[in-house]
Amino acid sequence: MFHAIGVMETAAAAGGMVPPALREVYGPVKFQEIMRRLAIIDESFVEDQAGLGLSLARESALDAKTAALLQLGASVTLGSPPVCLQWSAGRALAAGATDDEIADALLAIAPVTGLGRIVSAAPEVATALGYDITAALEEPDDS
Repeated sequence: MFHAIGVMETAAAAGGMVPPALREVYGPVKFQEIMRRLAIIDESFVEDQAGLGLSLARESALDAKTAALLQLGASVTLGSPPVCLQWSAGRALAAGATDDEIADALLAIAPVTGLGRIVSAAPEVATALGYDITAALEEPDDS
């Protein structure tokens, strides 16, 4: 007797590939949709499905900009992936932080976080600020 669960378990044991015929019958696999929405940081999905509140607490002594800068600092300190660093920097900008304030936040956490984390995060944060470090490093120095 054919059973979709058995096929899924067999597929998982064979490296996680779901047979195309099964996808045609049952549509997209749930995990694929979850992974896609997590990868793009779908805020409403993360808040609703994962129970992670991404917004500032309603009664906070911190203004939104300060909270966003702190969240960016925490992301850098944790060694978050590029998409999270760019997202965090984008939220800081949206909360009213300037490019200089974001750069200063990185400098402020460097003594605690370590230079390696700051250097690793700088290109991704710069990308969120619209600055291409790679291109800037390739340009000859006019000084």
